[in-house]
Amino acid sequence: MRNPLNKRLPRELKHDFGKYLVIFLFMVMMISLVSGFLVADNSVKHSYDEGFEKYNLEDGHFTLDKEPDSSLIKDIENKTDSKLYDLRYFEEDEADSGDTIRVYKDRTKVNLECVMEGEMPAADNEIALDRMYAQNAKIKIGDTIKIAGKELKVTGFVAVPDYSCLFENNSDMMFDSTNFSIAVMTDKGFENVSSNHVKYNYAWKYNKEVSGDKAEKEASEDFLENLGDVIKDYDTKLMMSGNTDIISVSDYLPRYTNKAVNFTGDDMGSDKATIMLFDYIVVVVIAFVFAVTTSNTISQEAGVIGTLRASGYKRSEIVRHYMVLPVAVTMVAAVVGNILGYTLLEKFFVNVYYNSYSLCTYTTLLNAEAFVDTTVVPIIIMFVVNLIVLEKKLRLSPLKFLRHELTNRKRKKLIKLSHKLPFMTRFRLRIMFQNIPNYLTLFLGILIAGALVVFSIMFEPLIDDYADVVKKSQICDYQYVLKSQAETDASGAEKYCVTSLDTTDEKYMTDDIMIYGIQDNSRYVDVDIKDDEILVSNGVMVKYGLKKGDTFKLKDPYSDEEYEFTIAGSYKYDAALAVFMTRKNFIDTFDKSDDYFTGYFTDKKLTDIDDKYVASIVTYEDLIKVSNQMKVSMGEMMYILKYFGIIMFVLLMYLLSKQIIEKNAQSISMTKILGFKNGEIGGLYIAATSIMVVISLVVSVPIVNAMLKWAFSSYLYTMMTGYIPYMVRRSCFVEMVILGIVCYAVVAVLQLVKISKIPKTDALKNVE
Repeated sequence: MRNPLNKRLPRELKHDFGKYLVIFLFMVMMISLVSGFLVADNSVKHSYDEGFEKYNLEDGHFTLDKEPDSSLIKDIENKTDSKLYDLRYFEEDEADSGDTIRVYKDRTKVNLECVMEGEMPAADNEIALDRMYAQNAKIKIGDTIKIAGKELKVTGFVAVPDYSCLFENNSDMMFDSTNFSIAVMTDKGFENVSSNHVKYNYAWKYNKEVSGDKAEKEASEDFLENLGDVIKDYDTKLMMSGNTDIISVSDYLPRYTNKAVNFTGDDMGSDKATIMLFDYIVVVVIAFVFAVTTSNTISQEAGVIGTLRASGYKRSEIVRHYMVLPVAVTMVAAVVGNILGYTLLEKFFVNVYYNSYSLCTYTTLLNAEAFVDTTVVPIIIMFVVNLIVLEKKLRLSPLKFLRHELTNRKRKKLIKLSHKLPFMTRFRLRIMFQNIPNYLTLFLGILIAGALVVFSIMFEPLIDDYADVVKKSQICDYQYVLKSQAETDASGAEKYCVTSLDTTDEKYMTDDIMIYGIQDNSRYVDVDIKDDEILVSNGVMVKYGLKKGDTFKLKDPYSDEEYEFTIAGSYKYDAALAVFMTRKNFIDTFDKSDDYFTGYFTDKKLTDIDDKYVASIVTYEDLIKVSNQMKVSMGEMMYILKYFGIIMFVLLMYLLSKQIIEKNAQSISMTKILGFKNGEIGGLYIAATSIMVVISLVVSVPIVNAMLKWAFSSYLYTMMTGYIPYMVRRSCFVEMVILGIVCYAVVAVLQLVKISKIPKTDALKNVE
């Protein structure tokens, strides 16, 4: 026999259509976002992982400072049990934009190109650019760029697996797809471009496959040791023959430490963890909203429930009845959300990835995990939370339901309020005390929505402020890094030493720490450093939670050599993670000659040093790459978070304020009978909720600030290389509060309409 209670479901849905519509829309929005992200993330990640084999990705590469002969290459291959591939390149600035273009010959055996648009160069005056860079630079196929005095026609856009993330140098704290690009030319076209900046770069592939970070690390260490032995023997033979033009390794980078390869995959993993945490938090909040609304429904229908129980209906039957609509709404929302996720939102999130990374082509894949996380898990959470609330509520006897005594505890005495308070004030306070569970849920929702809003709007001013603090702490206008020592007569040029070491703390991603050796009484680094101590940049102190007297452990990325430094203090330098010591201490620590230096600090360009001796020139623009790139990469995602937070404000405020109005429908009806107008009643009930909304928004400000600060130190800093300080303008919190108030103002208007529709006859329905 069909359960007669089922006939009530359509009426309940119609009666509470606004509530269920709001919850449905919110669930659809959340599920579609998460589903779309997970599908996009899984599809793009699969393409990224598959590309290692599909495009024959290198196991690593090294650079020699001079062109080797074929015998040296053969000896290296034999000693290291690997195959080497010539991937020499040159770097030149594009004439009009000043952007750095790293040009390779067409790759035919390793690190193969994926043509994203157009076609590969065929003529000597043609070139293919990285798709991501071309998009940011607004370069179209058929356009002309000028490199080293040559005009080159752009024939296509490519992506290559060894530059899925455009790091110009592995030591950079952030990739740069706005000012740096890789490019490909024909062999002859490459040779025709006269460049003084050719790098003799060689990729290697092991003859025996190596997999796993540990195995790759061991294989890389063996490779480096054997490479060093071969180079050493080769140089010894050269010197014995009277040739002092020896060869050395200027760069060595195994694949497992290559940011240009790994950063993309690591970032996808961290993005997924973040979105899943967000998913579960929001689902739990919505589940509790359902629980509160279900509890209010039971309070409103206490007499009906008591009658049903007295008529012989079991508690389990009534529990099932009140579980139907919440679970059904969740299931329908999950279906609709997944459909949107696999269509509109999937494409959006794929574009977010492709606007950040130089990825090869991908194919959309069905994702069972996305189905579980966005459909099965929310339904389970919704079921469990509502079941717990209903089981607890429905334990009462039928008589208690008939009497509207919905608790086993003794009725609490009313909180005494001073009669000196105006009547309207006491009335509003009573409303607040009666709806504490609703207001607590509202506060939790406001807290989460506020965190999303502040997090989304803080980044643009944060990036601008970061650029300002970098400018203020910049050492000099030009940091020259030399390939080999060269003297200059320029006044104001100051010699310094620099190298980089890797961090060892496994809690964090590996960072490159710049180690500076500074001259005594430096005009550029205005701090007194003793020969037996070191200072670290303020970013090192904050990111790694260090303090004066702590030991900072670093290692050489090209050997097993480790260094331990005792921190004597910090130096204000926001441009990079750095260690500062005296030049004498640097020479002693790294066993260099007394006249050793690696570059110059200067506030003007040096014109008397040949370009062939210059490895790089670090300017302000280089130091703020991180801020420029974050604007490009994170802009769309920040808009999504902001709008999601605003919608969450509106929906939660509407839903919970609606419950308060409905819970007090009889009281509102009675006040109408007593002659109160709709506006006056709104002044009582809506004003009470308005006060709680404003209090919640204000109280949320320091909590949101603490939450975001914790997220930076405990999560973001562990998932990113480099450092960007936590800075939130007060205007961001002001904007959050204003947005919350504006959202509630919209809700308040809707609730005034609802109050006006409550009939006076509701006061006669009181059966107590």
